[in-house]
Amino acid sequence: MKFWTITLAGTAMALVLAACGGGTANTGNSSGGSCTQKGAATGATAAQTVKLNSDPNTIGRFDPQTTTVKVGDTVEWDWVDTSAPHTVTALDGSFESCTQNAGFKFMVTFSKAGDVQYHCTIHSGMTGDVKVS
Repeated sequence: MKFWTITLAGTAMALVLAACGGGTANTGNSSGGSCTQKGAATGATAAQTVKLNSDPNTIGRFDPQTTTVKVGDTVEWDWVDTSAPHTVTALDGSFESCTQNAGFKFMVTFSKAGDVQYHCTIHSGMTGDVKVS
């Protein structure tokens, strides 16, 4: 009986260790693979700030949902929601923050006029819009 208990415990431990080992780091994009930030501005001063706040109806929200800036302006997104991680991802693929937690800041400078829609890839109800004139 003791033999089977030890064998079973050893097998369970081997399975646990195998599940924990190897692989690549996942920064949490919706496809399950690794994520590389795209379109981030460095050293810029934000013309507008959008906060990622908690909202029980959608898990989170962008506040304000619509932001208006001029060509050359920078928008900063501030993660203030401590209840869940979020992303800021442009629908046109021009920028991607990857999954982040409260305290993170992400900035994008807009170089051409247009309407740029974005969303959180984790929470489909979180959508936003930057109007660039």
